[in-house]
Amino acid sequence: MAHAPRDQQAREDLTYALVDRVLALSGATFGAVNRALRELELTEPLANLLWHISPVAAAPTMGELAGKLYCDPSTVTFLISKLEKAGLVARQPGARDKRSREVHLTDAGRAARGRLVELVTEHTPLINLSTAEREQFLALASKALPLESDSEPPECFA
Repeated sequence: MAHAPRDQQAREDLTYALVDRVLALSGATFGAVNRALRELELTEPLANLLWHISPVAAAPTMGELAGKLYCDPSTVTFLISKLEKAGLVARQPGARDKRSREVHLTDAGRAARGRLVELVTEHTPLINLSTAEREQFLALASKALPLESDSEPPECFA
């Protein structure tokens, strides 16, 4: 029983060190994002939306994007309008439901999204890990914070 405070302190020290490292990793990753935003002349909300439109998956609907970003649909409409004016996306009637609107990347949008992903992934500190280490890190991070968690969703970056 005399070791309980020492064990508690060791757990707190380990957790502190992990949080400190995650914050440093986050800061360095945001630095890579900011460099990409400057080069692409995008705001963070616009880049965040562009990041979530896959060039290979089925085109998402406006509602699906609002759900992914935990945003009000009107916010997504505003952001999509800006990306449309920049020539990066186009809205079209939904293939599955004509009442919905799908968001498709234009050729310029695919190029911009590709460059965004390239800049962020090339300059993240995670590039210093081997493929196996990145897979392990992803598994651990996913265990710590599952994407489909019931926890409070993050706020939209708009």
